[in-house]
Amino acid sequence: MKSTLRRALKPFGRLVVGEFFDRHQIRPSSLISLAEGAGLRIARLYGPPFAYYAVLRPIDA
Repeated sequence: MKSTLRRALKPFGRLVVGEFFDRHQIRPSSLISLAEGAGLRIARLYGPPFAYYAVLRPIDA
């Protein structure tokens, strides 16, 4: 999965994820772990933990 997400982004690109409270919700702490495993980092979180947007960027950018 790491290479797929990294290939989709330009070197200084960004991926924005929107999460809204439902039974399949991914908490911010889990998203951080998943992002790091994919070679991404959380650049910014907007909103409360149960309904947020996260901006992810490549780790080396």
